[in-house]
Amino acid sequence: MIVRFAAFFSIAALLSSCAGFLDRYPLTEPSNETYLSSESQVQSYVNGLYIALPKLTQYGSGVRAVEKNSDNILSEKYDVRINGEYTAFSGYADWSTAYQNLRDVNYFFAYYMVPESQENGNTASLRGEVFFLRAWWHFELLKKFGNIPVMDAFWDGNATTEGLQIPQKSRKEVALFILSDLENAIDLLHERSIYNGLRINKEAALVLAMNVALFEGSWEKYHAGSVFAADNADPVLFYEKVMDYGDKLFAMMPCSEGLNTMWNDPFGATAPGESFAHLFNQKDYSAVPEALFWKKYDMSQGVQHSLTVLLGSGVVDSEGAAGLSKSLVDNYLMSDGNFINPADVRFRDFNLTFEKRDGRLYETVMSTGHKFRSSSITRPMKVAEYLYDGALPSDELEQYDSTINPPRFNGDGNSRNLTGYHTALGVDTTYVSSTFWDTGLVLIRYAEALLAYAEAAEELGRCTSEVLSGTIKPLRARSGVEWKDPVHDPNFTDYGYPLTPNMQEIRRERRSELALQGFRLDDILRWRGHKVLTGQRGRGAYLGKDGVLYRSFNMNDAQIMQVLADIPVDEHGWIDPLKSTLPSGYGFRPERDYLLPIPPEDMYMNRLLQQNPNW
Repeated sequence: MIVRFAAFFSIAALLSSCAGFLDRYPLTEPSNETYLSSESQVQSYVNGLYIALPKLTQYGSGVRAVEKNSDNILSEKYDVRINGEYTAFSGYADWSTAYQNLRDVNYFFAYYMVPESQENGNTASLRGEVFFLRAWWHFELLKKFGNIPVMDAFWDGNATTEGLQIPQKSRKEVALFILSDLENAIDLLHERSIYNGLRINKEAALVLAMNVALFEGSWEKYHAGSVFAADNADPVLFYEKVMDYGDKLFAMMPCSEGLNTMWNDPFGATAPGESFAHLFNQKDYSAVPEALFWKKYDMSQGVQHSLTVLLGSGVVDSEGAAGLSKSLVDNYLMSDGNFINPADVRFRDFNLTFEKRDGRLYETVMSTGHKFRSSSITRPMKVAEYLYDGALPSDELEQYDSTINPPRFNGDGNSRNLTGYHTALGVDTTYVSSTFWDTGLVLIRYAEALLAYAEAAEELGRCTSEVLSGTIKPLRARSGVEWKDPVHDPNFTDYGYPLTPNMQEIRRERRSELALQGFRLDDILRWRGHKVLTGQRGRGAYLGKDGVLYRSFNMNDAQIMQVLADIPVDEHGWIDPLKSTLPSGYGFRPERDYLLPIPPEDMYMNRLLQQNPNW
């Protein structure tokens, strides 16, 4: 394999504040002989390894728009992978970036030389952070490429062809290696309380281990018998590990301490769903235990991003016009714990769609009353029937109509909405006007552990009412959803095979809790759920002329009437935004697109590599 790396970076100054070190680039080059020989040098180096982790950028909507690679977001700039448009060269960036980061990580292990007499809990925890990061990047490769060479050491420093003839390990072996690294990390790391979640910690490593084991167990179960089947598959082994790691986490951090709820929210949540929303629109998560590992931004230090500004102006995808999907909206329960019938006529009413629903729906998808476009004067979204002369006295009429602020269907830029559903998740209600902002980014949450544990338990036949009461039920309680024992939902998302009522509700909960956070495609892939993509193109809100959404626009405005006339709808009046772009739906190829292609040039250089199926 050829490994392409720029001149190796060393790391910037020591962590001098709680913000900024994740995004600051190195200033000097290390000396192999002396650089990693003291605690301060080790910390400086490890700080630099954080740079490659996911972050919000100066420009772009980052993680909030990633799920256009799934059925959660519909975008004009659709994801080419889920449309089957990748070529043999499309895996290059993911492959090379991950191996570059792994080389940086393994440099640490090769040149770490703190004398044993000077080692302490801090240097041990820093080593644990590096084990975590090596696991993180191998997990990225496992999810995307399956069988890969494991970079367990600082390979051939000169990157010669001979030194890089490294065979792939089976995906099962890769997963076990990742879990081994995470177990090393768990043994060494400080707990979250030491740095308030600003550094990698023991609890975060346990959650990542649960996610790795769940991903591999699911892949091995659902891809059995396909071209993507794992060698010597043993899904039970991995599901058992999920529960083992979960038991360790819950012993450290019971659910009552781990979830951010109305009863312990430091930001003063007063309504169902608000404590959930506060996990995405606040600046400092030090006092939020659920935010196990998070990234702090600080305008005063120039560590900032544009996500808040984009969300405030209605942008769903910074690359082009987009909108959240009806499928995502339909996933959420009623507040009484019942699932919906999407064909019910009440859901043609935009406002009734949100009435008495799971609090996370209000906080994820923009609806009437939620802060919308941000400027010097804040205007909340308001979908209501536009009134005309004679309906009210003229002064009252003008005032009434001026408050109507429906989804932004007009315009040519990326703030134009395709579905009627704007993103609410992450909208900072304190934001007024700025070019950039500094809300924090939570990378690992406690809620992920609850979801993983429940799913693994159901796969093992151990998902008792006690398990559900300790995992799924508290997630619903914090969002204002009454608990009801699972029953079969005939309208639940069709993954191509039957699911138990328990599993339907676990998967529903996962989609509701983790929406727009980058999990959805990985879930579809590990569940072998291509049926939700192949031949599908999604829908938006109801835009029939009898509906309140259509009637919230001024019919005397010829320009807006033309805009509405140009919005494609299906035969039942639901917005069909990709009708002309993808008339046959997404072209995801189940026999090929579950894994990315290994870059051909790397295969040429490393003759031991074998290409993924059907590339």
